[in-house]
Amino acid sequence: MDRPSESLPSSEHFKPREFACRHCGQIKLTSELLVHLELLRRIVRRPIPIVSGYRCAVHNAAIGGAPRSQHLTGRAADIPPDIALLAQAKQAGFTGIGVLRGDAVHVDVRPGPRAIWTY
Repeated sequence: MDRPSESLPSSEHFKPREFACRHCGQIKLTSELLVHLELLRRIVRRPIPIVSGYRCAVHNAAIGGAPRSQHLTGRAADIPPDIALLAQAKQAGFTGIGVLRGDAVHVDVRPGPRAIWTY
């Protein structure tokens, strides 16, 4: 069940419900992720739809997500291709970036050094 929205971070352009798990509806979301998504939105100068945000362990396993996925902690979002380039995701300060044909499609705010991978 969702936590009350007043206990979740929000931002000007992103609402907590956009990050809800597609399996159980639960929401986990860090304010750090929202800060970087807002910055990315300013850089690309267009809205950024959220394809996937938080994933519960059941949903993450069902879709073949990494066992230690940042989606499990509310620190990651998947966005559609053709929204942001790798360089733009770096500029926005994301520390985890999954790239598909030059486009950033996974962005996260993992602790530690930057990780970049391709699909």
